[in-house]
Amino acid sequence: MNFPNFSALGGLSRRIYVAFLLAAVIPTALAGAIGAYLSLQALKNETLHNLNQEVTVRSQGIGRFFDQLSSELLYLANARGLVDVVAAKQSNDAWLLKTATTRLERDYAALASLYPHIYQIRLITADGQEWVRVDRKPQGVYVVPRHELQSKGDRYYFRDAMDAKPGQIYVSPLDLNVEFGKVEKPERPVIRVATPVAGPNGSKIGVLIINLHADILLEQIQQMANARQGTAYLLDNQGHYVSRSAGGGPSAFSMEPVAKLSNIFPASIARNLIERGASPTLGEGWIVAHAPIDYAPQALAENSKGKWRIVLAFPERELFLAVINLYLLYAVLLAALVVTAISGYALSRRLLRPLEDLSQETDAIASGDFTRRVSVTGSDEIAALGNKFNSMANRLQESSQAINAHRDRLEEEVRARTRELEQERASLEAVIEHTADGILAIDHQGDIHLLNPAATCLLGGRTVPLGTQIELFWPQWPDIAHDASNGPIRCDVQLPEQVISLAITPTSAGFIVVARDVSREREIQDERRELDRQMFQMEKLTTLGELAMGLAHEIGNPLAGMKAVAQAMQYEEDIPPGLIEALKRLEAEVDRLSGFLRSFHGFAAPLAILSKPCDLGQVLDDVLFWTRKDAISRGISIELNGVDTLHALSADPHQLQQVFLNLLMNAVHAMPQGGTITVNATETATSAKVHVCDTGIGIEPTVLNRIFEPFFTTRPEGTGLGLAIVHKIVEQHGGTIEASSTLGHGTCFSITWPLAGK
Repeated sequence: MNFPNFSALGGLSRRIYVAFLLAAVIPTALAGAIGAYLSLQALKNETLHNLNQEVTVRSQGIGRFFDQLSSELLYLANARGLVDVVAAKQSNDAWLLKTATTRLERDYAALASLYPHIYQIRLITADGQEWVRVDRKPQGVYVVPRHELQSKGDRYYFRDAMDAKPGQIYVSPLDLNVEFGKVEKPERPVIRVATPVAGPNGSKIGVLIINLHADILLEQIQQMANARQGTAYLLDNQGHYVSRSAGGGPSAFSMEPVAKLSNIFPASIARNLIERGASPTLGEGWIVAHAPIDYAPQALAENSKGKWRIVLAFPERELFLAVINLYLLYAVLLAALVVTAISGYALSRRLLRPLEDLSQETDAIASGDFTRRVSVTGSDEIAALGNKFNSMANRLQESSQAINAHRDRLEEEVRARTRELEQERASLEAVIEHTADGILAIDHQGDIHLLNPAATCLLGGRTVPLGTQIELFWPQWPDIAHDASNGPIRCDVQLPEQVISLAITPTSAGFIVVARDVSREREIQDERRELDRQMFQMEKLTTLGELAMGLAHEIGNPLAGMKAVAQAMQYEEDIPPGLIEALKRLEAEVDRLSGFLRSFHGFAAPLAILSKPCDLGQVLDDVLFWTRKDAISRGISIELNGVDTLHALSADPHQLQQVFLNLLMNAVHAMPQGGTITVNATETATSAKVHVCDTGIGIEPTVLNRIFEPFFTTRPEGTGLGLAIVHKIVEQHGGTIEASSTLGHGTCFSITWPLAGK
């Protein structure tokens, strides 16, 4: 190696060379010592950050998947198809139940085809029997036939899911799928997501369960392990874990208790993982990051509150391998410094003078004078550098001219665009000003920042200063704003004298609200619904009339024969007096039944009422003759209050008897465990008030509203006509009937009936 001859250098060149050498060698030596330490620390911090970011991103992605799956599950639990199946089961209609079940199977099959990680959807009744089951097979989605369905009542996940409340999500631990009491082959690690199914009365009638193939989680932790050349772990909500290592292939599924992590990691790191401490952690040769999988925090059942977590562990020795490579880099840099020192000797002699010229011309160009050039002779690199400098100056001059011209064009375009925006703004203001719908801009605090004249009219028609709280006009606004913060919504605001429909869109500054007065529209809708109800009632009454005519024809002749036999037997000799009394009562009941048929037919064509003064006590005495035996057998007592002192009622005696016979028989059937039936009678100047009350099981509010409808009944053996006929008879006599009930305490029917002669 030939070292430079310092004696051949001039004073300035020598100083430049020595300064160049010292400036290159000393900082590099110091940087090498400090850089190795700082690089190791920076590499550790970067690795900690990357690992923590990796597990956080993965856990958030998995959490979003579970949130979406939970939303789908809750939707299915309240979907129309499942409601139809529940209604069909309660109605005991086999054909309707089969049709609703088939439709539900198609819905579940469609959902399973959308999610490749779903391989089973099941509806299990409260007794643990599968009702609907859809499986994913290699050849596609498969609906399991009814004869292949199993009982799952002994499975832990079924019991835990039934313990949840309707609307809550239960998530099982990670385990292997079991079919017919044995682990399914090939093994399938699964996670079960379930929710209870509520019936019409709010009781739980079963659970809806989705079996999720655990590969969606195991593939995630395998990808993390491969990407970081470490080991990834999945910890479930019951204190177990499964692990995957970098480069590892398919392996047998095995869940281990988290306590075994102490055999893999140092005690401090293992304790941090088990106790869900801070992430990431560094110590004793390991870098470990972990993050919880958050999903459905509000709807999660109590027995599923434990957090799932993913863990990524990275051996610290990998960092030292990177630092060793860094030392090699510094060795290469040191060799380069030696070469640079030798090269500096030659360059210092050639570059000094031409570089001074270049420096002066560069300062001139930096000041904006692009006409300056350098004059360098020769054919070496310095001359080439001068030529390139001149070429660069030419391009800079051309670029400066082009930039100035482009700037002028941009300024003109900005002015033109500004004019267009002003025109568009004026057009938009005109649209907002003259639109028939009210438009408001409301900030997050509920202050009004913009409203058009239509909105002013909706707020009372008086001037509304900007900044006024919208809650002064719409008290429901805080709840509406809370609902609209998650996305656009439509809702109605009910005010004392009007109904306003709102379309609300959230923005970064608050909400844009489009409002419309729909009071008249709602009135029209209510009138239409009432008209539809009346038309439906008329159709039912017409059908009832046709049925009544058929019944009267088929039953009338046998009744006439029965009455003739009863009358003939009364004239036989040697008939006991008690039997004669019974035959008279039988004849009276035949007459009452004939009258019942006439009343039954009266729904379509009301019959004339043969009103005359009737003693309510005598009517009740006849009714009790037929009902007392049944009441005594059920442990029921009947009390009459004020009946004997009541004036005569204006009524058709047979129809009056039919009214109280229906009411008393209904009261007897409502008290399977016994009780008391009370008949209280009072009177006013023109009418009597009769209350028939029992201490039975009571009637639900939804049923109470329909008890007087024809063909509506809650008893399997009932026809739904008894109370409808009672209501019809009372109305035809100019009276009224009302019902009130309390569940568990009984029911009371209140009748107002006109008095005879008044």
